[in-house]
Amino acid sequence: MNERFDDSVKEQIRMRADIASVVGRYVNLKGSGQTLKGLCPFHKEKTPSFHINADRGFYYCYGCNKGGDVFSFLQEIEKVDFPEALRMLADETGVALEPPRRQQNTPSLITFKNTSKTELIEIHAIAAQFYYNLVKNTPDAVQYFKSRGLKAETVKEFCLGYAPSGWSALIDYMQSKNIGADKLAECGLVIKKESGGLYDRFRNRVMFPLYNQSGRIIAFAGRGLNKETQPKYLNSPETALYQKSGLLYGIHKSRQSIRDQGLLLIVEGYMDHLTLYQAGIRNVAATSGTAFTSEHASLIQRLAPKVTLVFDGDRAGLAAAQKAVFVLAPFNLQVSVLVLPGEDDPDSFVKREGAEIFLEMIKSAKNSTVFLIDKLISEQGDSPQAKRNIIEELAPYVQSIKDPIVRDDFLIKLASKLRVDSRHVFNRFSNENSCSRNAQPINIQQLNLNIKEKLGKLEESFLRILLTSPELISLAKRYVSPQTLTDSLSANIYSIIVETFDASGNLDGLSGALPDNSEIKRIISMLTVKPALKENINAELEQKIILLRRKSLMAELRQLREKLDAESGEAEKLQLLQRHRECTAQLKELDE
Repeated sequence: MNERFDDSVKEQIRMRADIASVVGRYVNLKGSGQTLKGLCPFHKEKTPSFHINADRGFYYCYGCNKGGDVFSFLQEIEKVDFPEALRMLADETGVALEPPRRQQNTPSLITFKNTSKTELIEIHAIAAQFYYNLVKNTPDAVQYFKSRGLKAETVKEFCLGYAPSGWSALIDYMQSKNIGADKLAECGLVIKKESGGLYDRFRNRVMFPLYNQSGRIIAFAGRGLNKETQPKYLNSPETALYQKSGLLYGIHKSRQSIRDQGLLLIVEGYMDHLTLYQAGIRNVAATSGTAFTSEHASLIQRLAPKVTLVFDGDRAGLAAAQKAVFVLAPFNLQVSVLVLPGEDDPDSFVKREGAEIFLEMIKSAKNSTVFLIDKLISEQGDSPQAKRNIIEELAPYVQSIKDPIVRDDFLIKLASKLRVDSRHVFNRFSNENSCSRNAQPINIQQLNLNIKEKLGKLEESFLRILLTSPELISLAKRYVSPQTLTDSLSANIYSIIVETFDASGNLDGLSGALPDNSEIKRIISMLTVKPALKENINAELEQKIILLRRKSLMAELRQLREKLDAESGEAEKLQLLQRHRECTAQLKELDE
């Protein structure tokens, strides 16, 4: 469905939406002033190649060549189309979008067809408020939250709620809001009966809304209030909004604290997170009752250089910690593991001992290398066969470490802990390491067309100067026309820059003048995120103008000579010769 929105509304949203704030939800940005940078959220990398020019409103990654404005970023990161990104930012910036006109004979209930993600998010928000409002009138829910030590403020802040025991309480409420049950099915809030009809998925459960990084509710987890309720925890199914493998519970609240401290604490459960958060420990997120995944690791890598796993101290918790360490190995993070005493989990430990002692424990967390080796030795012993088994069990972990220095350090520690000659340990992995060293790395520049190569260096420098200092556009216009530029791409970009400047006297509206997801937008993003040096910029522009005019005249002279060789008519030849003399004179003037 192609929806049209007024250009002035688009521009109003674009001007209000701070690209640094929007991108900052997904990327740990560093730097100051115009240019910020961080690890690209669109491909794996160790060195930041993702840049933002906050003043101009553009981003560009020199690793995967993705670039654009705030709308492009949201489309790419959230996998939505332009109208959806526009709605999301309109809601965030407080700009009213005219609702699409309803066609005649449209039913009063919202139907399943053509559902937007924005609508699904709105339905989740309505459902969350419905569940939250029921808590105060439900003694069992109030008692549960009190028994877990949660304050009313925490319940409110995370919009914790209660789903009543009836089969259609949510369906009936949503119908009063003109939201049909088929929409609720798309959100995963209701279940279809085999015999036909629908019923509420969550019944007689305390409810934990699950938020995305933007702080929007995209799913729920419900805990049964009765011991006999199975399963104990029931999550929303995966939907267009919710993929459990990539969600960290509470990350929307903890992101800034994580960045400030450079450390993320990973716990397993919702209550672990809520108890720590309520105790003032804010740099924490939970895996939401799912196994730790590479998607989780990728998200963590963009937020902090260090991560501490704080899992339960029982056998299951230790096994989960080991698996998480294996998953984190390729991501070049500083990983440590805190093993809590006895049968404690973070929730019970902080309630008993307090936040201060817990934070002291965090400081003593084991390096992941030491944790792995100690765990396996304690489980398997130190016989020769046990040592062999430990080395084999750790083989996948070793193979996934990308940094050779980190890998060698691990092998040295492994040999020392096992009390074996390090040569034997290194020999075990020598063939695999040599294969890895000899393998040709995948060059992401080969996988993505390097759009920088589409511009000549001269044209790139000229356009970058104008984007950095728009006040120089007037000078450039006096000597350089779009026709002066010898390739159509540079000419088109120059034309757009000049037209935007002529219309407003600045380039504030440049992004709005560019076609969505166009090659031109990506190239302008690339030029904008790394501004030209301001020192001697006027002299630099004058030099580029002379070189561009010279290049244009040389190209025209070549064309004229080709035409003279092919032309037989005397009159036409005279015209060509006259133009040839004019170009030669202009070229001589430039060279003087």
